[in-house]
Amino acid sequence: MQNSSLLNLLQILKEKSGKWSKTNDYRIPKIWDSFNYSGEEKRENSDGTISVNPYNFLYECITKAILPYADSNTNYLQSLAQIERKKGVSLSAQGNWIKKSSVYGMQIRTSSAWDHDSDGELKLENEFALKDTGTFVKTIALLPLIKKMGFDTIYTLPITKNSTRYKKGEMGSPYAVKNFFELDPILKDPMTDELSIEEEFAALIEACHILGIRFVIDIIPRTSARDSDFILEHPDWFYWIKVSDREKYGPPKLTLIKEFTKADESNIELIYKDPAVKEHLKLFMPSPDKFAPEKWKKIKEVCKQNPERDFFELIEKEIGLTTAPAFSDCLNDAQPPWTDVTYLRLYLDHPVQSAKYVDQDQPPYILFDTIRANIFKGKKPNIELWERISNIIVHYQQRFGIDGARIDMGHALPKELEDMIITKAKEVDPDFCFIAEELSLSGDKKAKESGYDMIIGDVWAREPRYYEGNLKKMIDKLLKLKLPVFAASEIPDSPRAASRVGGKNFSRFSVVLNNFLPNAVFFLTSGQEVFEVQPMNLGLDPQPDGRFKLSKSDPLYGKLAFFDRYALHWTNDGAQEMIEIISAVSKIRKRYVDFIKPENYIKFPYNSKFVVAFGYKLELKDEKYLIVIANADLLRAKRVEINLEKAQLGLAREIKEVGTLFALKSTSPEKFQDQKLSIFLEPLDIKIVLAK
Repeated sequence: MQNSSLLNLLQILKEKSGKWSKTNDYRIPKIWDSFNYSGEEKRENSDGTISVNPYNFLYECITKAILPYADSNTNYLQSLAQIERKKGVSLSAQGNWIKKSSVYGMQIRTSSAWDHDSDGELKLENEFALKDTGTFVKTIALLPLIKKMGFDTIYTLPITKNSTRYKKGEMGSPYAVKNFFELDPILKDPMTDELSIEEEFAALIEACHILGIRFVIDIIPRTSARDSDFILEHPDWFYWIKVSDREKYGPPKLTLIKEFTKADESNIELIYKDPAVKEHLKLFMPSPDKFAPEKWKKIKEVCKQNPERDFFELIEKEIGLTTAPAFSDCLNDAQPPWTDVTYLRLYLDHPVQSAKYVDQDQPPYILFDTIRANIFKGKKPNIELWERISNIIVHYQQRFGIDGARIDMGHALPKELEDMIITKAKEVDPDFCFIAEELSLSGDKKAKESGYDMIIGDVWAREPRYYEGNLKKMIDKLLKLKLPVFAASEIPDSPRAASRVGGKNFSRFSVVLNNFLPNAVFFLTSGQEVFEVQPMNLGLDPQPDGRFKLSKSDPLYGKLAFFDRYALHWTNDGAQEMIEIISAVSKIRKRYVDFIKPENYIKFPYNSKFVVAFGYKLELKDEKYLIVIANADLLRAKRVEINLEKAQLGLAREIKEVGTLFALKSTSPEKFQDQKLSIFLEPLDIKIVLAK
């Protein structure tokens, strides 16, 4: 670990720790202290927090809970797969490690945020001249807790530099990427101002890898911020309209097509005949360098002499052009334009299928077809842009050693570009994992053919509707998938599990069940462990009151983590119990994960749509079957009896005894006689049983 960013950070923390005033009341959630911090200033408070010296707290976290697992001869700024290969550990190829993983999803600026000075606000500079919002450095303090809960992979929302121009909310969306190759300065921590943000991020990656935690990032290759840093170099990579036309711009409201659908070969001619589309096309202008060449040269010169000058402001003011906001690729979608982002121009000409419907001198434009560049392709790929996009992941692999990536809107990329992105990353690390943004289980086959290792899927939408009695059907679908899917009852874009029907009871039930679903990867969105009810975003399956799940007296009422300064409710009642549940179940999953796969799956027939009973064949001495029995009835308890002899176990007659490994609610002992297993379950209860 020579020249380690983590060790450099540690030295700075040690030096500054002694300068911290003992009278300062810097508070963190008590639940963050998963390693028994021993600082003499530590004080427990009645609000569920502890007062600490932040420098010493982080120092002790690293020295007590992270560095003892480090190998001094290992460079941790490479993927875990690369580290393991060098140590002679054999791996299954092509990112298959994800199948056995448990993934913790987080947004750095939210998950490690807290109102440290207790003034009721989340500030970028609090009374201690430190940040309340989350940072790379503060996130290191959460790693022992994440590890304790059994997670071996972290998936983060975008960490790249995002734009605050045309921002939504207080902070702007992490998906409005201003620079793909720079880290978001908002994640820089003033505690270690001697380090660059790159060094702080490197320290986080090192800490993760020391603990055996992989790091997966989110990249957005189809869109960028409206004021992308690419513009000054390549204005022709973007779509332009006049500033004066900004208010009238938006997805054209069609009159010739009424249904909610997407552009395809069957309707493309009708789309271009629509009067609204004809007016829409008139709004687009040539790029600034072609529209006003002399003014563009002056802007370039000004920015060359003064790199801090806002080039986009000059373009809008001096030339009168602005980038065209992005919008949905669905016809007749009620969504307004996405005012903070624009599409990147992947082809230098119009789509082949559409070119005959537009004038020869029509400037580049955004429309329902051009958005779907996987289907509507031009003849002239924007190769230089493609090269830049396909090197984003490689940059983070070579500089930091990330382990995987989710490609946002990967399905909307030209197949050739998608292949470039995946191929280049796999050349650096054959075990690099790619997650496809396929929000339907039916997208599994296409994703596999495209080179992905798993899909997001839609368990998060199906599972919260457990009260309809469809869990069995969902599990049957999982078994047939070509790729694993996230087993999640919430994702960053969806409502929170604790806000669904059943509340905390459903959230507990789901995290237990999701550890054992076949062909699935357990996924937990940061905040579920503390019963967060406020969604991060309203994008998928939104609830009518989704934005206002918190009490009006809560300082975070009405705020969304995707766009605002937000901290999780780490001091919620029952949070510690939930963490213990996740930790206990994760140990069982880890012990038997090699057998939790479709080919070992056993279905136990039971005549109730609310009772889910299944198991896995084990190939361990004296341990034959891992059995999961769940009561998805919200209101009624059930006595469940399963005849193991009739369950096609093959070796059922050899079962001598059964024992409960985990019970969510009911403490009633199981009964086992004549190969019949009888278990009592409370409403939304689940038991994990081992048959020997």
